[in-house]
Amino acid sequence: MSLFVLLAVALVLYSVCLTIYRLLFHPLARFPGPRLAAATWCYEFYFEVVLHGQFYKEIERLHSIYGPIVRINPTEVHVKDPNWYDELYAAGGRKRDKSDWYNARTGGESVFSTVGHDHHRVRRTALNQYFSKASIVKLEDLIQDKVDRLADAFRASMAKGESIETHTAFIAMTLDVISHYAFGKPFGLLDIPGFSPEWKHDLLGAVESGIVVRYLPWIIDILVKMPLWLAVWMNPAVAHFAKFQKDIENQVNATLGAIDEPKASIHRTIFQELRDSDLPPQEKSVTRLIDEGIILIGAGGDTTAHTLAALTFYVLNNPPVLKKLTDELYTAIPDPTHLPKWQKLEQLPYLRATILETHRIQAIITARLIRVAPNDTLQFKQWTIPAGTPVSMSTHFTHRDPSLFPEPMRFDPDRWFGAAKGMEKYVVPFSKGTRGCIGMNLASAQIYLATATLFRRFELELHDTTDRDVEIVWDGFAGGLRKDSKGINVKVKSVEGSKLET
Repeated sequence: MSLFVLLAVALVLYSVCLTIYRLLFHPLARFPGPRLAAATWCYEFYFEVVLHGQFYKEIERLHSIYGPIVRINPTEVHVKDPNWYDELYAAGGRKRDKSDWYNARTGGESVFSTVGHDHHRVRRTALNQYFSKASIVKLEDLIQDKVDRLADAFRASMAKGESIETHTAFIAMTLDVISHYAFGKPFGLLDIPGFSPEWKHDLLGAVESGIVVRYLPWIIDILVKMPLWLAVWMNPAVAHFAKFQKDIENQVNATLGAIDEPKASIHRTIFQELRDSDLPPQEKSVTRLIDEGIILIGAGGDTTAHTLAALTFYVLNNPPVLKKLTDELYTAIPDPTHLPKWQKLEQLPYLRATILETHRIQAIITARLIRVAPNDTLQFKQWTIPAGTPVSMSTHFTHRDPSLFPEPMRFDPDRWFGAAKGMEKYVVPFSKGTRGCIGMNLASAQIYLATATLFRRFELELHDTTDRDVEIVWDGFAGGLRKDSKGINVKVKSVEGSKLET
């Protein structure tokens, strides 16, 4: 018998034994769910890679069959119960690791992708100070400057009779904010006609690449060594990630190489501070800081922009909402050239309700967020989940749960003044616990300042845009829109003056 035949027989026997173990003897063998999903990763692979990001829909379907806890692959269970959220995404000293497999190569050595709880604390502590509310308040003038530049572009579009694709425009704003804060110099996308849409393509392509990279992590190593034209031909999404990675590498190297700037300079950037910090040398390696830069720029760019673009659509598509919002803004902001500070804007009830309702209805984070309690057994109802088990939940389901929010697909900020008041605990766009989004304060400041500025200074209208253009149809961590969508386009009808002039 040839060696090849022996190896083939051994592989078959191994596969059979592994399948029997997963179905009958694995610690999760008694958990509900399809047998095929318990037996092989091919089940998930089919929905994610072959059908392109459709596993999140299949998970929801499985819950409708099997109940609130489902074994969705050989090693992981998914829970659909919003009242258990704080147990899984725990705060304080309760340890929660991430899934090494799920992170794959998408975040490298960044704080976002750090697997171990203790290691994550070291890295996150080094960054926390730059994203605290107090730090973002100090950054507010920089953010408002970028918002004002965006407003200038809106004004110029009216003079030219052109429409603006808002997702691209907001990505230009958010990237200019985070790049300025991280590296000391903005990318300058707001000053480029059309807002440099290739950055949007690269950013969204990099996010989309995670679908493939998670299952085939070696593909990145192959593509980055290829000529760019060949990589694009073979896999455009992963090629976008490689290009995006190179752009961030250039920025990080420039910061690390500039060692002569005065330490007392007015604006110390995130990467200057990380470079000069007391972190161990291995935590300040070029490779790790590049990974940190990729996540800061990527996460800081798309989700906030996506939220703002969706908010723009929902408000303009609902005239009664638009009127209530603009009435409140006119009253609170008599002079549109002098906006209140972020913390004052947070106190405007209808503006706050509009932003909260956008977070809820758009439910941008479609990915299940996996946590592992390395030392603790978790209890969900009658189910005992062994320590070390990957467990996930999806806020996308919670935000659109009709048992929590009647008519969940109806955009209605007024719900937050009625029966849904007090239900805010179920809207968690930034997750919770020790692994919650580090950039939530920066995102919130940008959303409030941009919304107040644009809706106070301009009369806007939708252009060649329907609700199909905001419909999430696939999961790439953040929800992906239709491939044939032209984006959320608006035109500026007029520039608004002071309330006394209207």
